[in-house]
Amino acid sequence: MDRTRSAQPLVKLSDVAIGYGGRPLFEGIDLEIVRGDFLALVGPNGAGKTTLLRVILGVLPPIRGKLWRRPGLRVGYVPQRAALDPIFPLSAMEVVRLGGMGPKPAGQRGHALASAGREQALVALGRLGVADLAYRPLRDLSGGQQQRVLIARALVREPDLLVLDEPAAGMDLPSERELLDFVAGLNRDHGTDIVLVVHQISLAAGRASRIALVNKDNGLFAVGAAQELLSEERLTELYGHPMEIVPARGAIVVRAGTR
Repeated sequence: MDRTRSAQPLVKLSDVAIGYGGRPLFEGIDLEIVRGDFLALVGPNGAGKTTLLRVILGVLPPIRGKLWRRPGLRVGYVPQRAALDPIFPLSAMEVVRLGGMGPKPAGQRGHALASAGREQALVALGRLGVADLAYRPLRDLSGGQQQRVLIARALVREPDLLVLDEPAAGMDLPSERELLDFVAGLNRDHGTDIVLVVHQISLAAGRASRIALVNKDNGLFAVGAAQELLSEERLTELYGHPMEIVPARGAIVVRAGTR
């Protein structure tokens, strides 16, 4: 039995329309995220992946339809690194400790001011191999190091669901593979459920158990097992031009084909 389809959902979208200002990019979206999931949202740049991600996170309400999130769900979020302020003044340690902030008890407003302890933050940084950078300013770190710090921040609360928006953007090929192998290990070895936004299908292949193909420009939203959606026909539909799937050393490489 497929474990991802046999459990109560963490997040469920039913006949949802998403967009801004009352104008939908997509309509009729049905999607469940359940225990055991590693779901990759895949599509070209500007295809609507981040908009869908914001709805899943609960920060953007659906235009229509129903969004349900399991009560008490702990979510760790890793934004695109490009969204960081280049003069962000905090150290890596301080950034990770902020990830421990959570809701105040019932009846109180705002968010708890307490952050994660230093030991918790060091453990999280250690899991990403950057504990030695704990007291360096985030702005002085390389792009790959910054991304590892942001993932450590998301993990410090021990989330039920880890959501990552283009986490490997701007990295060289070995670094992006190492980072995504780490994310896959969180799902495989620690039971952390993953939603990953990525525009390169090759990064999701062999790691994600399910894939959602997303492209607002042709109205495509299809979700299913990775092995079912990783076909040249489906990817040609997604990207709007011929695509080829080429086996390479036990993995697959997806590239533009010729007409």
